[in-house]
Amino acid sequence: MSELSACDVWSVEASYPSVLGQGRPLIDQIVAEMEKRAWSGRDVFAVNLALEEAFTNAIEHGNNCDPRKEFHVKCEVSPKRVSVVIRDEGEGFKRESVPNPLEEENLEIPSGRGVLLIFGFMTSVTYNDKGNEITMIKEPSPEESPAQDEA
Repeated sequence: MSELSACDVWSVEASYPSVLGQGRPLIDQIVAEMEKRAWSGRDVFAVNLALEEAFTNAIEHGNNCDPRKEFHVKCEVSPKRVSVVIRDEGEGFKRESVPNPLEEENLEIPSGRGVLLIFGFMTSVTYNDKGNEITMIKEPSPEESPAQDEA
């Protein structure tokens, strides 16, 4: 097998009905493409989790689990960057309206954790003005040295 060059970019565009689990094969494919490009296990885990949360949000909150509505995904994977855009057919939302799940009064409310995880695991996260499209970017995490592991 030949080594991949820094210019090696895999991309895909796909649409799925708003049924939980429909996008799982695409997430698996994105993970495989990251692994081919020698992304760290830590970064692969981060992207996998962020994708699961974003797909679920598009299906449940954006499209209200209506299988007649679709969510659309555009993704690029290179050795230095993963970019994913997910758009649903819903009315959108404002991120500021999502309760902070870390505040004491919200600790038992299940809503908001997915957004928190997405922001925590990705390098950059933005929403369009309408709030029905999320753009997530992941760049490689800094290499961990043995000294960092012992600290």
